[in-house]
Amino acid sequence: ARMALVVFDPYLASRPLAEALNRAPHGTVILDNPYWEFSSVVFYAEAYHGERFLLLNGRMNNLEYGSYEPNAPQGVFIEDAEFRQRWLSPDLYYVCVEQPKVEHLRELVGADALYAVIESGGKFVFANRPVGS
Repeated sequence: ARMALVVFDPYLASRPLAEALNRAPHGTVILDNPYWEFSSVVFYAEAYHGERFLLLNGRMNNLEYGSYEPNAPQGVFIEDAEFRQRWLSPDLYYVCVEQPKVEHLRELVGADALYAVIESGGKFVFANRPVGS
């Protein structure tokens, strides 16, 4: 069982992604799609503890209901148009995305606007400009 966990860890966890974010210059982190896919990034990204992560097209499943409450934090849930606007701005952004959704991001902002920071287990972190990690 331990050997299986070692082999499948990149697919089950996102710790390598969080560690890359911890080493990279500080920016705003966007999680693509359901929160639970990248919840371990939020846990392990020590450089971002206490900060708000944005959720791209993440208003779904169990997060949808509370997201419409009057006292819910505003600006956490963003859609494609706001992502594109933020991504093409001069501010530094990162997006955590699974491989099947990368093409959608390319369509939104162009392949030349996605700078790979890390890939692990079919999950990626892209920046909106070149960064060292």
